[in-house]
Amino acid sequence: MYNSVLVPTDGSDDSLIAVEHAIDVADQYDATLHTQYVIETTQATEVLDESEQAELLGPLEEAGEQAVEEVVEKASAAGVTCDAAVVEQGTPADRILDYVTRNDIEMVVMATRGRTGESRELMGSVTETVVRSSPVPVLTVNVGESA
Repeated sequence: MYNSVLVPTDGSDDSLIAVEHAIDVADQYDATLHTQYVIETTQATEVLDESEQAELLGPLEEAGEQAVEEVVEKASAAGVTCDAAVVEQGTPADRILDYVTRNDIEMVVMATRGRTGESRELMGSVTETVVRSSPVPVLTVNVGESA
């Protein structure tokens, strides 16, 4: 049913819970797993010169590389192929949706931290944007204190 599954990660414990679900889905359908870490950049970072950008974004690039490598290792340990582990810059929801389209992704698995609103549980803004705009199914994994 699914040949390719994307699990965006931010390296947090919450996103690792979603990674476990994504690995399970990929294993169940014999799908290829993809993982992506997006460094959120703004117009403010674009006006910095190259050395300032490197100083600011360098540690974030390293954190991203560690986060996607952890997903690759977990997938490998479970016998699931992880074809792509990428670190990108931009607006997270936009980059996730672009990745889905560019790579023929058939399902996205994302973490969301439920928090109590006045009358409903609210998803994180990135997850909500992806859910509302994705051309493919999005499995959201409720994590955190309210799970």
